[in-house]
Amino acid sequence: MPQFIPLKFYKFNGSNPEIVSEKVISPPYDVLSSEDKDQLSRQRYNIVHIDSPKSYEVASSKLEAWISERILVKDSQSGFYIMATEYRAGHEKKIRWGVFGGLKVHPFEDKKVFPHEQTYPKAKDDRLKLMQATKGQLSPIFGIYNDPDLIMESIGQECSRQTPILKFAQEPGVVNRVWNIPEKFNETIQNIIEHKKVFIADGHHRYETALNFQKMMPSHPESPWNHIFTYLSNISSPGLEIFPYHRIVSWKQGFNWEQVITEARKDFHVTQSPDVSTQLNFDHPNSFTLVNNQGSALFVPKKQPDNTFENIGAYILDKLMLRKAMLLNDQDLASGEFLSYTHDQNKVLEDVKSKKSQAGFILKSVPMNILQEVCEMGQVMPRKSTYFYPKLPTGVLVHLWGRN
Repeated sequence: MPQFIPLKFYKFNGSNPEIVSEKVISPPYDVLSSEDKDQLSRQRYNIVHIDSPKSYEVASSKLEAWISERILVKDSQSGFYIMATEYRAGHEKKIRWGVFGGLKVHPFEDKKVFPHEQTYPKAKDDRLKLMQATKGQLSPIFGIYNDPDLIMESIGQECSRQTPILKFAQEPGVVNRVWNIPEKFNETIQNIIEHKKVFIADGHHRYETALNFQKMMPSHPESPWNHIFTYLSNISSPGLEIFPYHRIVSWKQGFNWEQVITEARKDFHVTQSPDVSTQLNFDHPNSFTLVNNQGSALFVPKKQPDNTFENIGAYILDKLMLRKAMLLNDQDLASGEFLSYTHDQNKVLEDVKSKKSQAGFILKSVPMNILQEVCEMGQVMPRKSTYFYPKLPTGVLVHLWGRN
């Protein structure tokens, strides 16, 4: 099974009075709008300057300047870090634990690290050029594993008796605390992961980029690019949850929704209502609700699931609604011009109500056991099938190489 090792990380220099955690940390690059980037870049030392740069040359020069000026400082020895993320799911307060380290890069055919979502060449090309320019990995991938004994969580509880090296509010209602894990736990952590399968929750493009980068570089057992900067969290922990990604339909093509629904009735039981609120709570993970300015329609597949994929709402939506009823093809779906994605159900409703968008699809979460089954089958779900909330912040730590 996969190797997970402590790394000699770089981190923002907390002794510098100009370094304020909330001003240097950023959400992940792939959820940032242009407006988000502009706002974050107003902060002189925000990580967005090098992780979502104006150019790869700017990222490289700014990173080297920050290291030279000791804005970023290197750990004196390799280590693991653990982060407790406090957030709310509905009315329930939760804590998600996760450990930062280096996961050995394995081709997927080795059956040690498992993907679950499709990737796209453009995003991988961007991350590869950034990795080449910065000689490092600036943000962690998010991996999950299954440990019913909750050993990592016990280590976290022991660490939490000490003052965290970092505490910051990621967004309203989300607070992160970070500790350096004592060296005495290193072997325990490595042994846990060595006997587990690791599933990629978030960061598929960065993982495949690391694979491509490794192939391009000289092969040596001690090469730093043999491992990818990774955050690992436990499926068995009550603090880890999957949320759905909803779909928003743009005005790229005006759809005749009566015709679409008529066609979809061949495959679905359809319940229509002028009141959107009555159709938002449904039980089946393979069902979904369409909302538009006529109201809402709940779609429940007529056919009982006879394979794992048919329990996934995003898969059923993609196959039977988007492709079959709406006649969208691979190019349409990959273009980003017809659909956008959000985990915020209220945004879907607001965009439709304001006519910013012509329609939206509300989905249910993918059950954790279904995610595992898909990964172990060596299959992938449609893009944006899962949303692990809260997203991992960028800038807590960075993994760089080729520097003294």
